[in-house]
Amino acid sequence: MVKDADKKAGQDGAEDLRQRLFDRYRAPLLAFFNRRTTNSCDSEDLAHEVIYRMLQREELSDVNQADAFIFTTARNLLRDRARRAEVRDRNQSEIEATNSAVEVITPERVLQGRQDLSAVIAALSELDEKPRDMFILHRFDGMKHREIAEAYGLSVSSVEKYLMKAFAHVMKSIEM
Repeated sequence: MVKDADKKAGQDGAEDLRQRLFDRYRAPLLAFFNRRTTNSCDSEDLAHEVIYRMLQREELSDVNQADAFIFTTARNLLRDRARRAEVRDRNQSEIEATNSAVEVITPERVLQGRQDLSAVIAALSELDEKPRDMFILHRFDGMKHREIAEAYGLSVSSVEKYLMKAFAHVMKSIEM
């Protein structure tokens, strides 16, 4: 029974200390946070967090030390909060940039793409073999003009002329 009484007295003492700290520092902390934040609810939460951290300390006897600890803790909480907000904003910006770079695939876009591809294939089938093959090598296989010229034993200028002919025919066929 004596241990329970001591425990109860210790809890009452801690609660009394918490209340005294809260009464003493709440208004100055709220003023401190209100000057540095835009939301009074945030100020209240931050003030409670500072008091909570104060209660976690072992020594609370020196009042001057308590004042320094309280406002150092308050400044550190604001810095931590600003860092977290900066990281959150940076991550959000990266997510938004990624999302905006991704094109949404809709059934309409798929249908339009298929129709465009069919038109290109039809236009290519109308070309002679050499310009058609060069067009395919360049546009679909990613070969450079010089590589195509070496493969066909032609000059780069000749390859460019064949490609221009193929491009012109494809564009003319698609526009119709």
